[in-house]
Order: sequence, then C-alpha cells, then structure tokens
Amino acid sequence: MVVERGERYRQIAEVLVGFGWSAVADALGIGRQVPSFAAIVRRHRHEHGRGASAPQPGGEAPSAPVRLRLALEALGPTFIKLGQMLATREDILPPAYARELGALQDGAAAVPFSDIRAVLRAELGADAEHLFAHLEQTPLASASIGQAHAARLADGREVVVKVRKPGVSSQVEADLAILRDLTEIAAREWELAERYGLPALVASFDRAMRRELDYRIEAESARAFARNLADDPLVRIPAVIDELSTARVLTEERATGMRIDDTAALDAAGLDRRALAQGATRTVIRMVLADGLFHADPHPGNMFVQPDGRLWLIDFGMVGELDEDTRGELLWLLLALGRHDADAVMSRLLHLAPPRGTVDRRRLRADVRSLMETVSGNLAEMSMVDFFAQLTGMLRRHALQLPGEVATLLRMLVLTESTATVLDPGFRLGAVLEEVGYGALFEQWGVHALSRRLTGAGLRSAHLAADLPERGELLLEDFEAHGLRVRLDAQDLEPLVERVEVVSDRVIAGITMSGLLVALGSVVATGAGPAGRWRDPIMLAAGGATSLLGAYLMAGAGPARGARRAVRRALRRP
Repeated sequence: MVVERGERYRQIAEVLVGFGWSAVADALGIGRQVPSFAAIVRRHRHEHGRGASAPQPGGEAPSAPVRLRLALEALGPTFIKLGQMLATREDILPPAYARELGALQDGAAAVPFSDIRAVLRAELGADAEHLFAHLEQTPLASASIGQAHAARLADGREVVVKVRKPGVSSQVEADLAILRDLTEIAAREWELAERYGLPALVASFDRAMRRELDYRIEAESARAFARNLADDPLVRIPAVIDELSTARVLTEERATGMRIDDTAALDAAGLDRRALAQGATRTVIRMVLADGLFHADPHPGNMFVQPDGRLWLIDFGMVGELDEDTRGELLWLLLALGRHDADAVMSRLLHLAPPRGTVDRRRLRADVRSLMETVSGNLAEMSMVDFFAQLTGMLRRHALQLPGEVATLLRMLVLTESTATVLDPGFRLGAVLEEVGYGALFEQWGVHALSRRLTGAGLRSAHLAADLPERGELLLEDFEAHGLRVRLDAQDLEPLVERVEVVSDRVIAGITMSGLLVALGSVVATGAGPAGRWRDPIMLAAGGATSLLGAYLMAGAGPARGARRAVRRALRRP
C-alpha cells in the first residue's frame, strides 16, 4: 500500500526522533511538514529522556552509527538502499558509519504468490500455467524491490523469473521526491552538504534506484556483459528470455553450480582454487579497464562454479560504468603507485577527485607521501582492502570526493579481493592489477598508438587555431564592456607557479619536437649522394627523440585512451 506524502513525512519524523536524530529531522525541515512534530519529540523525551534513543536488548544505548543503521532499516527499501550506497563512500563518511551501514541487508518478506501471478498476467498477457511448464510458488529469494522464482519452460530449459513487487515503484517514487526536498534544504542550510556534493550524491542515487525498478535495464546490462565476455572461456552469463521479460518481469537462464566461497565443495570437485581466484580476478579487471562496464556487486552469492571450472556471473541490477578518460586516469594512477611516485599519485588523485574548494596542497602532498611510506614492498604485495581504507580516509580529510562510479569500483575491488582470498589465502589483487595495468600502458604507448595520439592532438590544435579569431573577438568585446578585473589569492601562488613551470617545459618540448619533425622531413627528402648515406642513422635518432618527446607531452596532457585492445592482449598472456 502506498503511503500518502504527508503520512510518509510523519513516519520519517517518528523514526528519526525515535532513534535520536530529532535535531537532524528539525534541521531538514521535517518539522514544518509534520504538524505533530513537536508532540512526537515531547513524547519521545518523556519515554526515553532528552536526546536518547530506545535502548538495545542488552540495556546499553546504541552508538550513533548503529542508530543510523537502525533508522534506515525502519524506513524501508529506499532508505536501506541509500544506506548501502553510502556504505561505499568512505571518502565521505567516517569509517565507523561506513562499516555499520555495510551491514544493511536488502532482504524483505515475500509477497503472496497470488500477487506474483497477477503481475505475470498483467505483464505477459497470460496465466502462469500457459507461460511456464512449471513455476515454483515458494521464492528462491525475496528482496525489497522484487522476488525470484524458479521455473521451467516448455522446451525444458530451467529459468529464474524475477518479479517486481506490486506497489514498490510508487512508494520508491514518493520516497525519492521526499529525499530531493530534504537535499535542497540541506544544501541551503549546511555548508558541508554542498562541500561534499550531497545534491549530486542524491541525484546519482535517484538514477540508480530508477534503474533497479526497470528490469529492462538489467536485461540490457546482462546482454552487454554477454557480448563483452563472449571470448572469455571462463565466464558464463545467463541468457535473457526476451519474450518473457518486461519492465516488471525478468526471465533468465538459471545458473547452477557451487557458490564460489564453498571451498569444501570446490575441493571435493577437484578444482584448482588458486587458478579460479586468478581467472575470476582477471575477468573483473578486464571488465573495468577494457570494457568500462563492470559488475558492481560481485559477492559470492552472485558467482557459481560449474564442475568443469567455468564461472556463472549473475544479477546485473547493480553495474558500474567508467568512461575512457577515467579508465586512463586509473591506469596512470596505477603506474604511479607501482613506482612509489608520491607527486604523480597526488596529481592523478586531484584529476580523479577535483577539489570543491581550496586545498592545502602542501599538507595533501605530505599526506600522500605518508600514505606511500606505509605501503610496504611493491604493488603486488599490497592489501587493497587496507590501502583503499587509508586512501579514502585521506581523501575525506581533504574534502576530495571521488566520482560515484570510482567509489563503486573501489568497493567492487575490495569485494573481489575478499572473495579471492577465501579461495587462495595468499592472493593479492595488486599483483593482477600490476600485470594487466602495466601491459595495457605499454601497449597503449607503443609506436602506432603514439602516432594516433599525436595525430589527434594535431587535429585538436588545428580546431583550436581556427576558433582563435572568434574567441579573441569575444574576449575583446567583454574587455571593452567590463574592463579587466584580477583577484589573486596568495595561497594559490604555489600551484600556479608549478603549473607555469610544467607548461613551460611542455612548450619547450613541443618546439623541439616540431624542429625535429621539420628536420626529419628534410632528411627524408634527401636522395642519394654524400648526404644520403647518413639518412637512416639520422632518421633513427631523430625519430626516437621525437617519439620520446611526444610520449612526454601526451602523458602530461591527460590520461591514456583506447585501453580496450591493450588490456585484452595483456589479459591473454600466460
């Protein structure tokens, strides 16, 4: 049953006050939406004391992180999923809160089978008996948005039918509208809300929830993974049964086998757990670096191993996407980590997490160097769980917020390493990252790749030159209308000087490279004769110098592009 907006506000007020968050509820303006808010607060204080929350069974008052988790659980599916999303943001939340919210479970009571039959009839146009040879009435699993039932098709194929629960969509829509209202108030009233990008965070959550409500999006994600991994001999993706799938119903091939964390069953089947950990992880890295589309929730319940060692990957309701520029930035960050280059690590982090305000760069540089000092050995020996915890803590101290998809990626990598270490206690994700990442970078910056990038840079420069007259005219018009105003903040001088020095280096390198290119042209034009016999050695030396200068310019200008082919080759290496 969908609750009216006013009643839902009252429920939220009751829950927040009940778990000791009355000040937050008041600051968010909930009191203005709920006429009885003051009475709710008075009643709670009378029952539990000022500022207190209901004690736990042991008699002790719960901590603030526990109270937040309990409040979100009490508020239902939308807020549970909000908490799960926040649990991945250790660059924003203190670790104690992130850990506690990570314990939120998405389980929910199943709806009656008669409701499921009604949805199937409305969506697929026929009764369940005519759609399936058999449909289990008891669900395999029940979550907040939908529940899954085992079934068999007329042709004998075993499938799983996911059905969205009646009324869920309307209730989620109402909750999302309330969240948007509360976010607008928080952004106006709290400076920290704007500083940490709360509006963007809630907007991202809004999009994610709408994706989960539409099973057509999950079906398309499953098809995309099947295409991307078609040549991977290890992984299988369940096929979508299109004629039995809609926005509210998703029918897929049923995955069978052993859970990937069932080590006893894997050993009994005679499977090599170490090889399985390596193979599964390489597939995950391929998703990220080569395809830019990755499974965002690879917990053991979403991975099943067949007796022949192949791996089923299921449930594509949560996926992450990285554009090519972000993948390139991550590759360069990986290279900097492997070289223990603190300055390069800081530079790449600032590219990935642009500051919203002024950043104390000296303090940030010191913190990055301290972080690098705590990393013992090389990248292959790092524990990604420990390293990411330290990294996100540092970002939080400097108010540097990672893009949502990168934060999702970090959580996914932590899950991957945790699962792999169950299979192989000596496993280190860093070793696979180092192997695949370095191979990708090397192939990206080969001679052919470099020539493509230089050609692209030349075309962009030509477009910029063509636009310069118009841009200059606009600049002059603005100057004539408004004059010239300069505002200089002394604390920004150091990064400005650093940037000027870097630009100067690149300008000099660019001029030198241009001269070498002109010289190469002259040498190529040289025919036979006294000068001609020196042509090949000169071309070799000048060509090498030009390539090195070009690589320097492109590495400084931005992240690597075109990772797909390079990563695929690296992944195929024995």
